[in-house]
Amino acid sequence: MSVPPDNKAFETLRARAALAGYRLLRTDERDGQVMYLVERSGIVRALRTIEDVESLFVSTSGVRP
Repeated sequence: MSVPPDNKAFETLRARAALAGYRLLRTDERDGQVMYLVERSGIVRALRTIEDVESLFVSTSGVRP
């Protein structure tokens, strides 16, 4: 089974985030603009781009894409 490149990047980042204690979700593009939801300790942040997610992880926990 082949995974689209953008999906693979997301899944890789989600796995790395999980190791750092974060939960990463994203909305479905069929519902409109994709949003990324980052949760940790019950606090959820909504971010607009995968780059924003990467920046958050790097600044808070050192997780690199």
